[in-house]
Amino acid sequence: MHYVIQTGILFSEENQPLARLKSSFSGQEKTICTPDGTIVMGTKIRALSQSGTYGADVSSHEYVLLHEDGTIAATARPDYAKDSDPSEMRWPVCRMPRVDHAAVFLRGQTYCLQFQNSQNYTLTDAAGVVCVQIYHRGLMGGWNVETSEPFLPEELCGIFAFCRYLEQENEPMVI
Repeated sequence: MHYVIQTGILFSEENQPLARLKSSFSGQEKTICTPDGTIVMGTKIRALSQSGTYGADVSSHEYVLLHEDGTIAATARPDYAKDSDPSEMRWPVCRMPRVDHAAVFLRGQTYCLQFQNSQNYTLTDAAGVVCVQIYHRGLMGGWNVETSEPFLPEELCGIFAFCRYLEQENEPMVI
């Protein structure tokens, strides 16, 4: 199946709006709505420590996709790229360690969300089969989303939000 995300709206192949992803004014939370504006899900980054805050180490937080009633639909745990894990390689002096994938738990299954580059992401199942590919459309703007299995529109928006969170992990910190 083929979809397009443009200006935060997920469109079907027939150019029908299926869901809308809205960012909050402050913070990293996102809201996922139906085309008529009904809120169905949301995403956020959740701290895993008791202090309620997360730090530079990606093991201190996870991404969460929540149903409107607050129940968890999916989680994603970001992780470092090969040869970038500070617990194995020590913390780099002049940059943050590179984060390039996350373990996604959705519908009782484990997937791997891979950050190929800032314009290409893949979601693979436990067998390594690509289930979702998201890639930038270049000068046309927006994103192409291709799936090999059916996903709900709001799940695809949540996966896209997780992609953007992964990308932010590699941005330089502003002080």
